[in-house]
Amino acid sequence: MTPTADDVRQWLVGRVAHLTGLPVAEVDAHAPLTRYGLDSVALIALAADCEKWLGCEFRDNPLADDPTIDALARALAARVAGPKGAG
Repeated sequence: MTPTADDVRQWLVGRVAHLTGLPVAEVDAHAPLTRYGLDSVALIALAADCEKWLGCEFRDNPLADDPTIDALARALAARVAGPKGAG
């Protein structure tokens, strides 16, 4: 089953909480990822985790434009729902 944007959003909130040590309730899906102090290494790890969880490889970095978790969730869900789930 292909994950929905809501599924991806929940997963991303959980990963950001894990990476930052924040409680899930304190991670705002409408805030830019940089708000949480994630450095480039953490963002690369997050992108790799996304690829593994979604089962696809991104041709570009979906985190490059400092998206919000919500915007990223919608974009990633659309990528995996598209042809061959390729990004």
